[in-house]
Amino acid sequence: MFRMIAFLFIILAFVFGGNIYYTDSNNSSSGNGSAANPFRTVAQGMQVLTAGDTLFIRGDANEPGRRYEEHLSLSSSSAGGSAAKPIVVLNYPNEKVHIVLTSSFFIYTDWWTFDGLTFDMEGKAYDIIKPKGDHLTFRRCQVINGQRDGFDINMANFLLIENCRIHNFKRSDRYDAHGIILNGGQNNTIRNSIIYDCKGDCIQLYKDDPNYNTVIEGNDLYTTLGSGSENAIDIKATQGCIIRNNKMHGFHKAEDSDGVALKINKNSDDVTIEGNDIYESNGGFRISGGETEHIIFSRNCVHDLHADEGNTSKYGYGIQFDGVDNIEISNNTFARIPGPLFWIASRGATDITMQNNLFYDANSFKGSTDDFSGTVFTDYNGWFQCQETISGSNDVSGADPRFVDEKNQDYHLNNDSPAIDKGNPASGTDFPGGRVDLGAFEYHPATSLKDPGNTIIKQLDLQQNYPNPFNPATQIRYRIQKSGPVRLTVYNALGQKVKVLVDQCQPAGSYAAFFTAPGWLPSGIYFYTLQNSRHHQSKRMLLVK
Repeated sequence: MFRMIAFLFIILAFVFGGNIYYTDSNNSSSGNGSAANPFRTVAQGMQVLTAGDTLFIRGDANEPGRRYEEHLSLSSSSAGGSAAKPIVVLNYPNEKVHIVLTSSFFIYTDWWTFDGLTFDMEGKAYDIIKPKGDHLTFRRCQVINGQRDGFDINMANFLLIENCRIHNFKRSDRYDAHGIILNGGQNNTIRNSIIYDCKGDCIQLYKDDPNYNTVIEGNDLYTTLGSGSENAIDIKATQGCIIRNNKMHGFHKAEDSDGVALKINKNSDDVTIEGNDIYESNGGFRISGGETEHIIFSRNCVHDLHADEGNTSKYGYGIQFDGVDNIEISNNTFARIPGPLFWIASRGATDITMQNNLFYDANSFKGSTDDFSGTVFTDYNGWFQCQETISGSNDVSGADPRFVDEKNQDYHLNNDSPAIDKGNPASGTDFPGGRVDLGAFEYHPATSLKDPGNTIIKQLDLQQNYPNPFNPATQIRYRIQKSGPVRLTVYNALGQKVKVLVDQCQPAGSYAAFFTAPGWLPSGIYFYTLQNSRHHQSKRMLLVK
């Protein structure tokens, strides 16, 4: 396997036409970057790289890995890569690399990829990585142990943070330390990463300059610090943001925060929130600021919240509305909400659609639905053990929505659920049974199956493509255990979308998709990712022409 990985990287370097260099801190003196006489420092190696080059950093098999204590910086005069020839810095296959930064890592140039590295600030009072160039990729990296922010991103574009682990940002004063903060820029993506234990927010989109078309998907965002953290995601200024298939959990009331998982405020327009799993927090979803427009909230599961200080009249709430125009809330599940299901402040909501949702075991509202104005459509919802409801002529109500396993927080529907096929017929017919169900999860008979160990069968099973390497076509097989929306996407090595192979609601079962590389697509490593509403898997494949 080791030889295979090294061989693939050599092929990739050959395809891009660049040079391969090596860095090894165990070298007694700085060399020429060859395998026999490597550079001694990462900084020295990075200064010689040009478009298409690859720098391998030698490590060891142990965690945290071979140590490099350095100052790193890439100024605007540093070489940049290109779409066809990015510059790649990565650990040698199967070796661990630990880069201890002495100050912030500024990056002003474009088209660089950092893969498999650990960046550690060891508690010093600096932001760790400050990307200011475009088309930068951080993949499978760790960014840890700072008193400021993990990533402080200012006006960078087409940035990709993927499959990274970002955590342990604490400080002793009153200011925040975020996992990732974005201030301006467009088409940035944070995907399939784990971000936790930040004194501030895991991810914040700041308010000085709007962020355009940011994608936050497939991440696990949480805290073990209790009131020592703020929120999972705090959006203060954005347009066209997509927040999809993330887990957000563990947030408590703090001195400067009410511990809500997801906040949207200030000037935030055209935001899509879908397929997220929000639980064990002091609040689910908050919209405030009075200047927020066009929010789509779909297929999310908000459940098992808690009320800090035991005050269920204010904490442990599902959604707070405090100034939003044009919001659509469709096919969500809200379950076991100890505080207000809806907290409707005086600015309320204008032009609201609320349909196909399932509400269960929820407290009374805070505020009044009289503060919903404009065009208000609230119909085809399910209300179960709710102290207060918004009546619609086609609603479903009762004591038990018949979930698969409420005790273990599995809110899929059993075969006898009264929520099956009770959604709005206008939602379409592309669903099992021909009509949409209420709640975040479509029913299928396989939902309740369990394996012999009495654990839920693996939700997704994504297989390796065949053939691999391939030219020009390959087959991707996968299996889904529960019906619902499924997306299968191919990305290039920079994380840019190449093609969406599947994007539809599918019943449980086995499937095959075919990817044929178009003639303009160059040889190289590509990734394909399978996602449903709560899980994701990714694998890599190699196109060799």
